[in-house]
Amino acid sequence: MQSCESSVSGYCALLSPLFIAYSLKTSFYPRFLSLLFSILLQLPLAHAHKEVPAAPVYSAVTLTQGTVRGQVQNGVHCWKGIRYAQPPVGELRFKAPVALPASAGVSDALGYGGSAMQMPSRFLGDEAVSEDCLFLNIWSPAPDAKKRPVMVWIHGGGFVVGSGSSALYDGANLAKNGDVVVVTINYRLGVLGFLYFDKNGQATEGFENNLGISDQMAALRWVKANIAAFGGDPEQVTIFGESAGGTSVQTLLAAPQAKGLFKGAIAESGPAAILWQPDVACHLTSKFLELLKVPADSLHLLKTLPADQLVAAQEELLRYMIDKTTNKVFSPTIDGQVVTNDIFTCLSPRQSGNVALMIGTNKDESTMFASRRLRMVPANAKALKKEFLHLITPEQQQRVTSAYAAYPRKRGVLDLLTDAVFRMPALRVADCQSMHAPVYMYRFEWNSFLLKLSGLRSFHGLEIPFVFGNSEGRNGKLLRLIASKKTIRQLTGHLQQSWINFARYGSPNAPDTQQWKAYTSQERATMIFDRKTRLVLDPDSHIRQAWDGVYYY
Repeated sequence: MQSCESSVSGYCALLSPLFIAYSLKTSFYPRFLSLLFSILLQLPLAHAHKEVPAAPVYSAVTLTQGTVRGQVQNGVHCWKGIRYAQPPVGELRFKAPVALPASAGVSDALGYGGSAMQMPSRFLGDEAVSEDCLFLNIWSPAPDAKKRPVMVWIHGGGFVVGSGSSALYDGANLAKNGDVVVVTINYRLGVLGFLYFDKNGQATEGFENNLGISDQMAALRWVKANIAAFGGDPEQVTIFGESAGGTSVQTLLAAPQAKGLFKGAIAESGPAAILWQPDVACHLTSKFLELLKVPADSLHLLKTLPADQLVAAQEELLRYMIDKTTNKVFSPTIDGQVVTNDIFTCLSPRQSGNVALMIGTNKDESTMFASRRLRMVPANAKALKKEFLHLITPEQQQRVTSAYAAYPRKRGVLDLLTDAVFRMPALRVADCQSMHAPVYMYRFEWNSFLLKLSGLRSFHGLEIPFVFGNSEGRNGKLLRLIASKKTIRQLTGHLQQSWINFARYGSPNAPDTQQWKAYTSQERATMIFDRKTRLVLDPDSHIRQAWDGVYYY
């Protein structure tokens, strides 16, 4: 196998956050957070007296689609629920997004638009789910001509849950602290966003593929055309995302239709090797039709069924996937058009040569998925061998497992899976992209006594509140249960400033420093975010070397 080429197998997708939401009522992680939330509910509010709200200050921006009216809050201009494409309903269901017509009307952008159709979960805020979901939100210091860097956030959630309007992703602090424009987006999820309809390599009339990725590209085209009116620079756009959002970032980096829509990319904990092959996607689409009792030659019926019915059948499909297949999550499909090949192969000077990349993982990604009832990760070394290690040779099995001091205990099993699904693919993406563009590698390692006690340690997604700087409100109270104010301030300062610098300069370094060296395959410089942030060359090199030449996907 070539060093930067890959065939795709579903097993490497094992640890996506999809089934965190799918099993919210049963997994250890939500029960742990529920305990923390129950404590929070007993805490007094900072201000017990009622305050008279100030009169709202509005902020209007005129676009080709009409005038949108937002609001100024704490010195930040915010527009919520702006449409970036026509509602994907009726005949537009299962079709690529359609641009909005020009308009002279005025619309309020004072509240979030509907989130994509999905199962109920704590990934959602107060907004309703709706098939009419193609909205974005913007935070800016001012809608002037300053041409600030633009940061477009793509949420995670296993391509089946999540929303750009989650309080966790509120962009006000990031915009204010960094003098940048922050955009968060919704995109179609699950069966409405990632079913595959081609047959024998031929398109099916009225149905298109990879709609969730097409939605993301439509949002980026909207940003390029309109963001200047909000104080942003359309030529200085950075996309960033975590988990499925990180996979989306890497997919867009490799997608020909997305070329030129952004100058920088930040992929946080995004499994790079989970893309579906067409045969896998065809099988799962057929299974979905079977669950709905829709004949394969009557696809038009999918456009008439209630969206709630599709989501209910999607839940059954997910049960089938986790119980009966090696493909545990939804994913984009290598369809030859939107996604032309696997991510590793597509990274080339012609495709991604002008895009700087920051990429990294968390030290203990897989602990979040270790619930027995969740059934997402092998429970022990015996199960690991049956479910995963059989994909590689006996010699490779011995070499890889010997690299983990805690193996065959559960800690070692989880460490091995973290590397297999997240870290090693990230290193391979960095190897490929660093051949023709600047790449910066990081690893988030901070954890606390309470996180160690819970077994979560530096778990999947833990870095997000530090990047956005959202340490106030209910989410902030939860964060302050596991970290001191000093730690929150230090980690937020290090992570957020690095992300802002990258968006502004194409490097996480300030102009007068070079603390964070670019990644190369020779030195493998990696910034470690912990109580003491430090640069390390080739961390855990003996583990990386044990994985050399091991391709299980």
